[in-house]
Amino acid sequence: MEPRFFAFDPRPTRRALFVGACALAILSAWALADARAVGNTPLSVVRAGFTGGLMLAFVFAWHRLRPRPGWGVTLNARGVQVARPFTGSQLQLSWGQIDSVRRLGGKGDVLGLFLDEGGRVLVTRHLFPSRAAYGELASALEERKPAPRYDA
Repeated sequence: MEPRFFAFDPRPTRRALFVGACALAILSAWALADARAVGNTPLSVVRAGFTGGLMLAFVFAWHRLRPRPGWGVTLNARGVQVARPFTGSQLQLSWGQIDSVRRLGGKGDVLGLFLDEGGRVLVTRHLFPSRAAYGELASALEERKPAPRYDA
């Protein structure tokens, strides 16, 4: 089996995080301006701190979800390599460790790799550039490890 690489490139997610961070920056500035005015100072400072913290969390996630070389899912003859979005490490799974592969969620937007020892690895659609790229990965994995039929 020739190695196949499916790159993570979550552009829509990164756009949403950037727009959210900008909106939170505006809300933080508004809360700080309200705190400087006479009146609800403690509540405004708390509101500014909360929105500022959320803004920093959005910026952190936006930065960590940027496309990087080798960041994605690799299928080869030995198994599957899955890059972890926030830690930067690779998770190595051999084909023998994977019991089954199923699409989860209402729209099938989460791909579940269920392991023999009882764990699971979830790969979400929002990490891929398009539904077609996600569907291609899901089809390749389901072809190699089909879901159980549950026939009686």
